[in-house]
Amino acid sequence: MPAIHASPPPRQARRGARRACAAAGVAAAVLLLHAALLRELRQGAETVPAGPVPVRAATLRLVPAALPAPSPPAAVAAQRALPSPAGAHASVVPRVPRPVPAAHAPALVLRAPGGATASAELPTADAAPPPPPPSAAEVPVYATRLPGPALLRYVLQRGAASGSASLSWRRVGEGYELSLDAELQGRPVLGSTSSGQLDADGVAPLRLVERRRTQELRAVNFQRDKGRITFSGPQLEYALLRGVQDRLSWMLQLPAIVEAEPALARDGARLTLFVVGTRGDAEAWHFEVQGRDTLQLPAGTATQALHLLREPTRPYDTRVELWLDPQRQHLPVRVRFTTVPDGQPTELLLAEMTRAPG
Repeated sequence: MPAIHASPPPRQARRGARRACAAAGVAAAVLLLHAALLRELRQGAETVPAGPVPVRAATLRLVPAALPAPSPPAAVAAQRALPSPAGAHASVVPRVPRPVPAAHAPALVLRAPGGATASAELPTADAAPPPPPPSAAEVPVYATRLPGPALLRYVLQRGAASGSASLSWRRVGEGYELSLDAELQGRPVLGSTSSGQLDADGVAPLRLVERRRTQELRAVNFQRDKGRITFSGPQLEYALLRGVQDRLSWMLQLPAIVEAEPALARDGARLTLFVVGTRGDAEAWHFEVQGRDTLQLPAGTATQALHLLREPTRPYDTRVELWLDPQRQHLPVRVRFTTVPDGQPTELLLAEMTRAPG
């Protein structure tokens, strides 16, 4: 049998084999390159050099970038930042906000009663809490002479809106009851009733209730047996001082003081009452006599009406003005309440007064 000789591989097959070997070599080199690069970066991260990392391989020169030094504080970085040269990439520098002077601090917008808005700067917006309750030494005790029971009807004005109000005070046994009810544009508004005793210091309230229609909303209680003032809402207590009044009874106590002590009706005279409200407010109200005025009222002319003014003591407090008529036992014939700043005045103008029995 003739011998069979294998023919040599064609030239193209040999070239393909050489190319495959070359590709495998390149792939191996790439893998080695990546491994060396990862090793260098890992070593550089573990030991951060102060300067550039030295080159290890003679054939493969790997120069990884030096890790950045820790950033200085933002303010120092901003001071060290220099303008970039023309044509270079601009470096990003943190923006450092400048401290805002107190006089230019952002304004806190507060909404006053009646929908008006007013601005108060942040440094002062929180700096006007109600003052602490007065001590007994700060509140004088006056002689009093109570006017006779009466029903006073008023025209109520608040901006362009109008309505009516009534102030009723009467004796109940050995005590009293004083109520103020109002309606504006035909709708009832918040009313209040003060009830209590009558003693040597005049009006001695036991309870003030604020209500809407017949529903009780808030109350303050004068616990005279315990010598404490407490509230239905705020968890507060105050010492009960002689002559203390609530936010309604003062309208009866002031006429009683002026009736008993005419010298207090002189210009510039100052009267002080300790007044407590249902929301936990308790402070000394200082009234100063502004003189005497002649008033044209819906009820007619009131001559020599005694004008008293109570100025507010903090933002969003109430300015109180009232005129007491000596012809009506100094009962109030005109009263104006204004929340400052920018509050809309609410005014009561006497339309009719009826004497009540007792």
